Amino acid sequence: MSVHITKTYNIGGLIGLRHNAVKNAGETLGFKEMSLFKFPDVYDSDDELHVRMDGIIASLCPEDIVIFQHPSGGSPRYDGFLFDHLRRYHGTKIVAYIQEIACDRDDSEYSLSDEITLLNRADMFIFASAALRDYYIGKGLNEKPYLIQAVADYMTDICANEHKSKKLYIMAETSQNEYPLNNMNIEVVQYDEYHVTESILRLSDGGFGLIWDADEQALGLYMAAGIPVIVKKGLSCEKYVTDNEIGAAATDFEDVYRIAVSESEDKLSQYYANVKKLQNLFINGIYTSKLLLDTLILCRERL
Repeated sequence: MSVHITKTYNIGGLIGLRHNAVKNAGETLGFKEMSLFKFPDVYDSDDELHVRMDGIIASLCPEDIVIFQHPSGGSPRYDGFLFDHLRRYHGTKIVAYIQEIACDRDDSEYSLSDEITLLNRADMFIFASAALRDYYIGKGLNEKPYLIQAVADYMTDICANEHKSKKLYIMAETSQNEYPLNNMNIEVVQYDEYHVTESILRLSDGGFGLIWDADEQALGLYMAAGIPVIVKKGLSCEKYVTDNEIGAAATDFEDVYRIAVSESEDKLSQYYANVKKLQNLFINGIYTSKLLLDTLILCRERL
């Protein structure tokens, strides 16, 4: 029995970065990469796409587990063909690792109906947050065994600890600051699968990393850079951040401004020290590795 994790190539950005984080952690456990490729599949006939899928799943055996990272960056047709081929193998289990709402992305071909149809074909789910699960269940996703990702990390050889400046960093898919924080020293760092090292080194100049949207992948990059965070209250990583004192929780942008500008030097020093204690867990992908092992156990026990 083998475990395979999908990773899409020719995608970049946040999707590519997430896929790398999970795939890299899985490889430390002996899990195999199942390589997908983003391309305009509308030009492929059904027969041609079937041939592609035969190549993608060539290493699959009966009883294997496939962790499908969603969004894949591909089209509903492409992903549907993949599921069709996976189901040809007796006993194969599909775990859908749901990282964000695909139909909300500007670059996505998915409708919400497409998503629900595809994801309901999986045997088990991993959700990036409890809120994400609540959303999909409310939209028609079937109840099945599931796990919630509590902490997002990112494996890297970089372990940065340079802290000279005071900034507020925002991880985003564009270079625009969309938050009402114009009076602060803000730097927007784009998610980039291909230049993660450069991003971490930029973050390591010092300051706070902001986690404000539903996506919490930024936590892993901030921790690799060795900087504390400000997290919006109610996000799934809030408890982890506050319990481990690696940053503070904020209710609104006035709170963000107060924390970033007025936090005492003693408090900042404590945040940095606490981040440093946990940093190796993040850069070695320990949290994701544990999640993947829990997935394997639950899959075998419940399915």
